[in-house]
Amino acid sequence: MVEHRRRLDKVLDPAFLDDIDGWSLDELRDHHVECLEIETEVSYVRRVAQARIDILEAELGRRAAGRSVGDLIAALPEILADEGPRAPAGKTRLMRHLAPSMSIQWQRGLEHLITDGTLADLPSIGEDELRSTIQQLGELEQQVSQQRRALHQVIDRMDGALAARHTVGQA
Repeated sequence: MVEHRRRLDKVLDPAFLDDIDGWSLDELRDHHVECLEIETEVSYVRRVAQARIDILEAELGRRAAGRSVGDLIAALPEILADEGPRAPAGKTRLMRHLAPSMSIQWQRGLEHLITDGTLADLPSIGEDELRSTIQQLGELEQQVSQQRRALHQVIDRMDGALAARHTVGQA
């Protein structure tokens, strides 16, 4: 029986980089591109989870203040533009793509929270369910952030290997 592992799990496996010095330059470049694609996926999930948290928290605030759904909709640009607890843009990695391929299968666990119809049904969702969803989205964001940090370590190691090869003229 063939075990199916996610690309993310493969590149985060400590054994993935064991033979990095033995990879051909083309293999190194291919693995590097794959890691950048995965980083785009992970970052996208993280950003969408953060945005949904912000929107759901704003909905709780809207309800507490007795404002209308129209007020929430009008506030969306401000809600989504808020930097919040995120790192400043100058301290983040510049991604090659802002969104992952549309062919990605979101079947990793809590990701269903970023593809479901919660936002469309917002006015009819109870406060307890909103709070529970915010908590689950927070767990997803933390999980994805940890994976992203680990992935950055893999990418940094590949960047170093690529730079070393350029330095000795193997590129």
